[in-house]
Amino acid sequence: MKWNLGTLCGLSLIFLAGCEATYSEPQSAQAKSNGSLEESIADKGCDASFQCKVIAVGERLTCGGPSRYLVYSSRNVNEEEVERAAKMVTLAEQSQNKDKIASEICEPVLPVQALCISSTCQSIVLK
Repeated sequence: MKWNLGTLCGLSLIFLAGCEATYSEPQSAQAKSNGSLEESIADKGCDASFQCKVIAVGERLTCGGPSRYLVYSSRNVNEEEVERAAKMVTLAEQSQNKDKIASEICEPVLPVQALCISSTCQSIVLK
């Protein structure tokens, strides 16, 4: 069987790509999942407003509901992965909230709407 140089190089690159190891400092589960969520939705580029989405993330201890709303572009991400990452952050916050005592003050977290403005998904606060 004949192999050309391009085929051998391509196969070796594919093989070696799986060998890379990385080390990162230990993080809490919430910080790790929150960081991966933020990184995955960092590219907010859009062509139209229908690509701009809002996802509720986290849990407020005192009055329930999400701790924040995040805007992302469906053009640049897998929406199922974003929802899964948001769920992980929410579960981590729920777990942390189990050991805390609710305060009497309920700080509002206003829902947002996402629009494509200047080719970037941006949040507009609803009042």
